[in-house]
Amino acid sequence: MANHTTANLVKAQIALMSEFAENERRFRIPAVFNLFNSTDARRMFPNYDTLKTAVNRSIEANYFLRTSRTVSTGGITHDHTGSTGDSGTLTPTWIPYSINFSMTIKQPNISLWDWQQMFNDNIINSVADFAEEFDEASSNHLFNNRTQVNTATNDGSFNGVTFTYEISEAGVGARAVQISKLVMDVNKYQNQMMDVVCDTISYAKFEAQANQGTGNSTNTSFQFTGVTFIHDPELTTSAAALGYTTGYWEFVPRGTVSALPWIPLQNRNNVETKENKYGQFQNPVDGLTYGTHQYVDRVDGSAVNGQTQDVAEQTQLFQFLALENAPLSTANASTIFAFAYVA
Repeated sequence: MANHTTANLVKAQIALMSEFAENERRFRIPAVFNLFNSTDARRMFPNYDTLKTAVNRSIEANYFLRTSRTVSTGGITHDHTGSTGDSGTLTPTWIPYSINFSMTIKQPNISLWDWQQMFNDNIINSVADFAEEFDEASSNHLFNNRTQVNTATNDGSFNGVTFTYEISEAGVGARAVQISKLVMDVNKYQNQMMDVVCDTISYAKFEAQANQGTGNSTNTSFQFTGVTFIHDPELTTSAAALGYTTGYWEFVPRGTVSALPWIPLQNRNNVETKENKYGQFQNPVDGLTYGTHQYVDRVDGSAVNGQTQDVAEQTQLFQFLALENAPLSTANASTIFAFAYVA
């Protein structure tokens, strides 16, 4: 129950320890968010964290555009003119994610748990909540930003309505990964490591195919070099909304997506005033530094397992996060390519 009332000392209790207790607080490791987080944000956006000095200050990232020119075979000339190059900008959008919790200083007075154990429990549950929220946000970003431009036609076809490259499972389904790699090659993503985010259905099929080695009658393992598979249960629902229920996956050239975390300067410097405290803590799951904000109130804590004359410490944990993929100048083009099995 809320406020740890089930642990009140009015009844004799023991604390469940180790793995036996930890199953209640289990959560999925945010594998899709870790894909974004694995690319050093400062490599894609140098010094963004210091340039962004306030919540409402935007920054722009500049990059060179691909400028295509015609190659002439008419011979050299003395009076030649040509076009110059061009560049573009990307403006990241930071979304504030936060979790609030409250504790009174007298809550432990009649509890099996001490104050620090209760506080740690709030932190652990918040870490789990952030992990699941960021993984869902990352899954949605990949799905919603899949490319609408695909020039390949090998062993399948691109559906311009669902923006998904469709591969016949009955015909060439056992070579789906190989076909996907060639689609990426045709679209000029060559000699790059690929991360493949799979719904539950395709992940199971690819795992089985990867283990059909040379000792089997059909060897399908040859196609799995240079790719890393990531299981994304959220993608199953997204794919089904498009009508794909037999396997859906996304190819992402490694290093083309990134997460940009940010917290204000006061949190980084652990500033304290008479009214509140700005702080930070490192999330052990994703390795990011989160901001904290705390202050105290005089309260009647009897309704939350405290006492009549009590003090509540209000805590907020937060992270400003931008999820970005590499910009392209072609309208509606993206480095994220979606694929699906069809009958």
